[in-house]
Amino acid sequence: MIRFTKGTLLHFPLSVRKRLTVFVAKNSTIQWLPDSTSLPFIILRDWAEKDADSFHRFLWSHHLAYAKWLEKCNDFAPENLRPSRKMLLEDLKSCLIQQGMDPKTDIKSVFDVGCSAGFLLRYMEINLFPAATILEGNDIDGPAIERGEAYLRRHNSKIRLVNADMAKLDGIMGQSKYDIVLCAAVLVYLHETAAAKVVGSMLNHCKGVVAIYSVAHPIVDNSTLEHSETRSSDRVYLHNIDAMVKKAGGAILYRRWEGSESYAEGKNIYFVFCKPAG
Repeated sequence: MIRFTKGTLLHFPLSVRKRLTVFVAKNSTIQWLPDSTSLPFIILRDWAEKDADSFHRFLWSHHLAYAKWLEKCNDFAPENLRPSRKMLLEDLKSCLIQQGMDPKTDIKSVFDVGCSAGFLLRYMEINLFPAATILEGNDIDGPAIERGEAYLRRHNSKIRLVNADMAKLDGIMGQSKYDIVLCAAVLVYLHETAAAKVVGSMLNHCKGVVAIYSVAHPIVDNSTLEHSETRSSDRVYLHNIDAMVKKAGGAILYRRWEGSESYAEGKNIYFVFCKPAG
């Protein structure tokens, strides 16, 4: 039996290793390779270090690594919603009330940037914004979108999902403006310039509140970062969302940073809620 070590795999050209990760993901019974969830971080780590943005886009667009993990740990049942997402939505509800809006009657349209299978949209449809008639979202992960669409059709949901890259958000949203634009733990996969562009697009297409959940820096408040940093463990980006919002002309309504506090799923909280200028 041929045994491959981490060092051996790294000798292959990047194009070959990329095809290998996709092949393994589609053939989960293979026994002589590491599991498909961790494999990309083992044999593509040189690519991740050089170009984290392209690395993450490749993983999500091929439903690899954390995309597969997300599918396993999420379900549409409200009791299965992850703790950090529940905190995000509870804080959003409180923010809306403070802004003089009734979540049950005043919110008619929602867009979720990087929606996966639509778990958060479904939760909001049923539990948070019952008056919403427009609930839409996009994600680059095709299998997640397919799974979500199948579930939502069976349950007569109003939610509409689009398989598309958030880098093309202006085109996806068109001329529409939404009461709520949500972006939960998604900007961490884009480098600073691309993430700032998405923040600007969300503000341009919002007439109410933009709610952003990013990854907290474990030592300093993200608002003090002069430039985005990459986390060594998984190469996700630690952004200064506050600065991106202000640069795009938005006004911050609420923020929560708890970088030193880890919650049930091992997450550190960094929320920024904002609105467009004027």
